[in-house]
Amino acid sequence: MGLVSHKVRILLIKPYEPAHGLAMQPPVGILYLISALRREFGEDVEATYRDLRLHHEVPESFVERMEGDYDLVGISALNHEAEATHRLVKAIKAARPETLVVVGGPYARSAPDRIMAAAGADWIFRGESDRTFPQAVREHFYGAGELGTIPGLIWRRSPDEEYRLNAGEDSIEDVGSLPFPAWDLVPFDLYARRQNMNVSLRASRYAPIFTSRGCPYRCNYCHDLFGKGFRWRGVDSVMEEIELLTERYGVREFQIIDDIYNLHKPRMREIARRVIARYGKRSLYFCFPNGVRSDIIDVADLPLLRDMGVYDMSIAVETVSPRLQKLIDKNLDIPKVRHVIDAAARAGISTKGFFMLGFPTETLAEMEATVQFAVDSKLTMAHFFFVVPQKGTPLYDLAQREAPGALEKVSLRDYYTEQPWYQLAYGVDMNRIISRAVFRFHGKPSRILAIAKRTNFLNLLGGAWSVFRRSILFVLRPNRRVKAPTQSAPA
Repeated sequence: MGLVSHKVRILLIKPYEPAHGLAMQPPVGILYLISALRREFGEDVEATYRDLRLHHEVPESFVERMEGDYDLVGISALNHEAEATHRLVKAIKAARPETLVVVGGPYARSAPDRIMAAAGADWIFRGESDRTFPQAVREHFYGAGELGTIPGLIWRRSPDEEYRLNAGEDSIEDVGSLPFPAWDLVPFDLYARRQNMNVSLRASRYAPIFTSRGCPYRCNYCHDLFGKGFRWRGVDSVMEEIELLTERYGVREFQIIDDIYNLHKPRMREIARRVIARYGKRSLYFCFPNGVRSDIIDVADLPLLRDMGVYDMSIAVETVSPRLQKLIDKNLDIPKVRHVIDAAARAGISTKGFFMLGFPTETLAEMEATVQFAVDSKLTMAHFFFVVPQKGTPLYDLAQREAPGALEKVSLRDYYTEQPWYQLAYGVDMNRIISRAVFRFHGKPSRILAIAKRTNFLNLLGGAWSVFRRSILFVLRPNRRVKAPTQSAPA
């Protein structure tokens, strides 16, 4: 601790957690942190990253082969990457006890207590850390080591000490003031050969970009990393990043991963107009793998988005049950959603539906209504996920009340787990239900052709294998007896 006489070396890691249908993209959060460190320290800090997902590197073997001496190793993890994160922390600490080990990301925000109990990390960052992480690095390596005023930081000076929990979390209002991610570190061609979040890919090189942070809606299953305030970058900032990526790195596809890109409609329209003016109609490709809020889309905007280059939109329906929409505080206007899906099809924009099956108190009839909606719709693709109640959300508390003990047996590693919460709670064979839904939806020749047209060969193979696997499970899996709530239960 204190003033150092050498260049501080930092390695940031994206962990690999084996899971069915593993999708990946350049880790934008990590790339933002590296840029923040560069702006704060210049050449005094050398920061780089390693994405263990690219080569399926497990924690212990990666640490054993890890080259170089690092002063700090940070891990940015989602909830389903919890186990790999714990193993990474332990392996690093065992091999290099003097190295500072840090955990951040959605998992650190939702379950810091689990990290403190299981992993032994030195620092844990809750919430956004674009400012607080460089601040902590400066204080630890170049200052007096006083970390107690850094919001959202959980820390300790040694493994023998108790953790100290700093109050609050940082929230960056002017997200346009942040430096662009460290795109120079990204092997774009390698990521293009892996299955991405959108499944499809139109260009040979793509980049995921944030144009805003936060979402004002209060869906009670949400991780809520960026809070409930909506903060957006200006049009000039977004265009500058698009131009950087196209001209310097040859990127032709942009996967916008905002929580709710279409909330500020004038900004959305102006970005579309500026892209068309700068590059021409449909010269670049855009998609929304993270979902847009479909019931606030103005269908009159769809031709403009298409001309901008939007070829695919993910629409998070979750459930068509009015009762469950209220229960999960999503309150989606389902008739409007159907109208938007139909209008997108007419505009030539493909749509991918997200559906969650197995909410607490959900009946089999409600599940069937959701699946039938998908099958009857003009969606190009559909993903049916098990509901995985995440700690720190109201849905988790409801699941705990509904079936005490079931949550302890649920794996957070995979949304296609063999033992989903609903199955443990009610005895329902959810794998068969999901497999049957996939079989019914994707079994239509028209959909197979539509999917083949919308993606490149490598991503088509990955998606086809996922559908085939689920369909075969439906055919081969015995039709087990099930029990479930037979009527709408109170929340």
